[in-house]
Amino acid sequence: MIFVTVGTTIWFDDLIETIDQLIASGQIHEPVVCQIGNGRYIPKNCEYFRFQKSIDEWIDQSSLVISHGGTGTVLSLLVMQKPFVAVANPMGADDHQSQFLERLERTGCVVWCRNLEDLPHFIRKAATFKPRPLGTKHLADDIKDFLKSF
Repeated sequence: MIFVTVGTTIWFDDLIETIDQLIASGQIHEPVVCQIGNGRYIPKNCEYFRFQKSIDEWIDQSSLVISHGGTGTVLSLLVMQKPFVAVANPMGADDHQSQFLERLERTGCVVWCRNLEDLPHFIRKAATFKPRPLGTKHLADDIKDFLKSF
């Protein structure tokens, strides 16, 4: 199962619509579950939900996660060592997700899709991608805790 998450603060209809089209066109063959948050686009070709207290169970059950570029989600996926494709949501303030993902990409620890038209390529790439460790698990947890304090 592929799990797609857009986070809880900013909708990312373009990502959800792209996933829905990839399923409809047969480019994604696995079952897909999408967390769509406040999005306006409702997928027609997969299961979805808006919010849940935790998405950890969905992540655990998935073979691949396709995620917005939010710091907390990306760091959690790195700590969990779950295969994932990150897609920066351009609706974020100052395009901070792109800046964050660009820096992580330089370290060799993420698969980052800049253009949704290229998503099928990055889905295939993520299946065999072996990320370089970000550092210790404690470092990632410390960063997440620090960011939660704001």
